Amino acid sequence: MASTFINEFKVVLEQGGIVLWLMTLLSITLYTLLTSTWLVLRSVQKQFLSVQEQISEMSDPQLVEDEVYLFELDEISWVRRRLPVLSVLLALSPLSGLLGTVSGMLNTFAGLSSASTAKPIDSISSGISEALVTTQVGLLIAIPGAFLYAFIRRKLDKVTEQLHQTASQHIIQIKKAS
Repeated sequence: MASTFINEFKVVLEQGGIVLWLMTLLSITLYTLLTSTWLVLRSVQKQFLSVQEQISEMSDPQLVEDEVYLFELDEISWVRRRLPVLSVLLALSPLSGLLGTVSGMLNTFAGLSSASTAKPIDSISSGISEALVTTQVGLLIAIPGAFLYAFIRRKLDKVTEQLHQTASQHIIQIKKAS
């Protein structure tokens, strides 16, 4: 079963040409970065609970603000810095599929123009195959990645909002008490 999958994967890679190899590297990079960002964000969410406890024990509004800013700089900013990179990689996925489409169509037209060869249909069909495979793979990379990216952004915004809301509420309580 596994060898059949590997053989089919090799055939698809051959059909997609060099562009599909580049798309494979893009996909590995994108999903590795998405996974690591999601794992760090989960860690940030867990650390947020301890920061909430620390904030609730503080009696100086400036210390509360400092703790919030420190948490944002140390933990949340790591995730925020990766969002633009993820955004670019996501945009490159369907664009690389389009590049494969153009490359495949060029191969198709090259096959059409070489009517002197014995089997021009082979080069025509391989060009069409390259065009379709790379388009499909570009979309298969981008669509789930876009959902994961949106999920990460939503979680990050939620943690940041909760952090600021907790800090603001505690600062108001401190000021009312004094």
